[in-house]
Amino acid sequence: MFERKGGANMSNWHSMEIDQVLKELKTDPHQGLSNEEARSRLEKYGYNELKRKEKRQPPLWSLKNILTIMLITVAVLSVLVRLLFPSIPPPLASWLHMIAKAM
Repeated sequence: MFERKGGANMSNWHSMEIDQVLKELKTDPHQGLSNEEARSRLEKYGYNELKRKEKRQPPLWSLKNILTIMLITVAVLSVLVRLLFPSIPPPLASWLHMIAKAM
């Protein structure tokens, strides 16, 4: 929230009339700011940019998603079925894969 020296809260720009905003900012809509005024405001308020915080996600962050957990579970089950039961005929194996995918 920005506060002007006069005490006016300037966080509701969207709900103010254009003339009121121009008056609060002491600017002319046709000429804009002079170079001196622009320089002065830049020194006082800084650049008009947001500061970004670098977010580092934990390596297993994607495991919070239930679909990711289901996909990993199905992949593990598929490998286990093939390794533990190599003699299962292909039609039955594909049926087991469909059941595992439906989980």
